[in-house]
Amino acid sequence: MTTSAGRRARCLLAIVLWAAAGGGAETAHAQENQGRISLSMGLDTSNAYFFRGIKQERSGLIVQPYADLSVNLLGADSDSLSTLTLTIGQWNSLHSGPSGAGTADRTTAMWYESDFFTGLTVGSDNLTAGLTYTSYLSPNGSFGTVQEVSLALSMDDSDRLRIPLQPHVGLAVELNGQADGGQSEGTYFELGIEPGLELVADRASIGFPATVGLSLNHYYEDGGDRNDVFGYFDLGAVATLHLDMPGSVGTWTISGGVHLLALGDYLKTLNDGDALQAVGSVGVHIEY
Repeated sequence: MTTSAGRRARCLLAIVLWAAAGGGAETAHAQENQGRISLSMGLDTSNAYFFRGIKQERSGLIVQPYADLSVNLLGADSDSLSTLTLTIGQWNSLHSGPSGAGTADRTTAMWYESDFFTGLTVGSDNLTAGLTYTSYLSPNGSFGTVQEVSLALSMDDSDRLRIPLQPHVGLAVELNGQADGGQSEGTYFELGIEPGLELVADRASIGFPATVGLSLNHYYEDGGDRNDVFGYFDLGAVATLHLDMPGSVGTWTISGGVHLLALGDYLKTLNDGDALQAVGSVGVHIEY
């Protein structure tokens, strides 16, 4: 790190510590968004990018900004459902490594991926179900467009267990294109939990997500037309810190963590023969 870069890093750290210590006089907890429209955005950086166990990049700088807009379609007097939310958004991945040089166009060379998604989420009591359409595009031409529909079901068991497990299941069906570059569209399935602990009340927490990714039908094709059922196992540890910011700028959090991926036979081949892969990340997230 250069001297000027070190000064910038120390300045950023000072700002974060100031916010975490209560630098904002009017906190986001005191002025929450009570409307039907909410906005979330953020930026993550990591040393490697794997999508459902499939290697995308593991060298150079990786920056992943995103933003989404959600509309609560239910009024406060709804009895049957607690939430019915429509969401639209975009997620991006910018790379300085080899996958960030897919085109000679300087404006899109680093723009490896741009995803557009829209979905409907239904919540009742402690269960949440979501149906989402996603189009995965590569502005720099590193891969062909993939379109899929996914279904997710999650349960909030925080009021039932001392250490909640937060289990979820997910199913994704490719409509056009293949995430693994195989010969046919596939079906993906995952199971996961995320037990967690609150370290400081309403301020700091840590979670331990664990996910198993499987191919129900040619999602991982083993380099040909053979279905490789086991894709990957992901075990992580992620710490989250809520920052005291003025309520007018929403709720801010910073997070950092590490994931260890254990890859199946085909995904190991895609990862240059490495069956294990560590992925570290840090991010800033805003909700309003």
